Amino acid sequence: MPQAGNIYQERNENAATPAPATGIYGLFLRSMARVTGHYTVGQTAMRSTHRFYEICAEQLNEKRSFWLDTCGLPDSFQTWFSITQLHVWLLMVRIRGEQDGKKFQQQLVNHFFHDIEDRMRYNHKISSGRIISTYMKDFLAQFHGSVLAYDEGMCKDDPIMAAALWRNLFTSSGNPVQIAILVDYVRKELQILDKMSSDDFLEAHVLFGTVAKPLTGLPGK
Repeated sequence: MPQAGNIYQERNENAATPAPATGIYGLFLRSMARVTGHYTVGQTAMRSTHRFYEICAEQLNEKRSFWLDTCGLPDSFQTWFSITQLHVWLLMVRIRGEQDGKKFQQQLVNHFFHDIEDRMRYNHKISSGRIISTYMKDFLAQFHGSVLAYDEGMCKDDPIMAAALWRNLFTSSGNPVQIAILVDYVRKELQILDKMSSDDFLEAHVLFGTVAKPLTGLPGK
């Protein structure tokens, strides 16, 4: 299982994504990209997972009515973490099917935990390293527990998935209708991701109905 790292990654792609070039010129550009390392595993993982994480981190803001009103979740940092973690897990499931999937998963998880730490420091003004360290350990434990629970729910049946969502997203609250809505949401998103080709997935700028914003720096900034 990927571990949360503590090395900040610099962005490595332009703010706007140009239309793919075609013909001889396009062939030349793709050849040059390979020579300069644009298509190396590390560079591809950096670009794709940075973009993927930005989409995951925006799910609460993008669909506030769904999460807060329909699902009845409180508007809190814990809710943001749980919703973001759910979508990170959804992408981790799809990434497992990719060549060098472990490298992509690790980059995605690193982005997540870098952003958590940044939000505590700069958004919530927590300056104590000891307090931040304690919270980070708690969030990491929640992350690992959620991944195991969601994996089990995915591989088994809807009642197991419902129990995983009830414990990890609803924190043992929520009613059966709300939980059923989320089970259906998870199953549908897994199907959509599974049907995507490798190229389409790694270059995707729209996931979970959310359009990726131009990358301007570290994830979450």
